[in-house]
Amino acid sequence: MRKALEFPRIDEGKLDAVEALIAAIADKEPGTAGAELEDLAALTGKVHTDVEFAEYWSWTDLDTLARLTLTPEPPCIPDLSREELVELVEIIQHCSVTGREWAMRYYTALLRRSLSLPNVMDFVASGEDVEVIAEKLLQAAR
Repeated sequence: MRKALEFPRIDEGKLDAVEALIAAIADKEPGTAGAELEDLAALTGKVHTDVEFAEYWSWTDLDTLARLTLTPEPPCIPDLSREELVELVEIIQHCSVTGREWAMRYYTALLRRSLSLPNVMDFVASGEDVEVIAEKLLQAAR
């Protein structure tokens, strides 16, 4: 796998601080977490809104959300090969089974950006063989 496709390292040392900020933002009334959002942006390098963290417990846990928040935006790689697509589909499927939601979302976003396809997960979750999925992704991206 080429370097640009490797999952970026998450700074584990920031997890506790990010979790605390997310919890504080989630506990505040909408529009009142400006200071916490600024602190979070300083830690993650990304701008967030309080709505992203409202009632997060209804769809994920705090550790997963902190990892999602710390994960950088994926690059756009317009020249993905068929072999790379097979590998990325396998990674996404594996992450889905193992609960590594932050990595699954990262690679799904990478495919969406790189292939300009909004419905990448429809292909990945189709249940078809990964070789067939990769071929269909390539055809749909043309």
